[in-house]
Amino acid sequence: MTGEERLRGREREARDNDRILLQAAREVFVQRGWQAPMSAIAEHAGIGIASIYRRYPSKEELVLQLRIMALGDVIRIASESLDGPGSSVARFLRRHIREAATPLMITFGRHVRTSPEIDGLAEELRTALDALIARDLAAGSVPQGYTAADLMLAVTHLRPNLPATRERTTEIHLRHVDYYLLGLAGAIAHPELVSGTGATWDEWLAFNAVDEDAAAARA
Repeated sequence: MTGEERLRGREREARDNDRILLQAAREVFVQRGWQAPMSAIAEHAGIGIASIYRRYPSKEELVLQLRIMALGDVIRIASESLDGPGSSVARFLRRHIREAATPLMITFGRHVRTSPEIDGLAEELRTALDALIARDLAAGSVPQGYTAADLMLAVTHLRPNLPATRERTTEIHLRHVDYYLLGLAGAIAHPELVSGTGATWDEWLAFNAVDEDAAAARA
């Protein structure tokens, strides 16, 4: 084996180890919340805690990477949900329930500060969601005034953590997606029954902005 081949092998091993670590961290945070210690992540991943700190010097850096991964997942699902029969919004919701690795708690949150990369991905997500909604508006599949922020809020409410198997949890979540979509159909038929105005993207970002005082206390 040449030196270059050994280097590629080590790089591949490092990527595989990082994927294992991030998946373990995602599962621990979902189960135990953001207060879970790094030692719990190390134990779940089957690695030493020093290995985590070599890759991610702080929990905040680890969570930032998880948020980047989660945003990438949602952007991909939104982009791939645009074309096809029926409602793009419905397709996005159902695919998100089935495919996204964890609830959306990793995507945004008041637990760590943002970064330029996350800000850019958030804007990319908004563009992808706006495209879904524009297509459905043209087809009469969502009510007037429905926004990308409304859709993200729906995902947040429709996908809570449940103490059940992945299969049963998915079944329950999809059932509630059906209820939600029936509600959207009702809002199209009777817009006079819908109160208020749609959430704006700036509001959605503000809902998920870091609490600077709390972040400083954790530092």
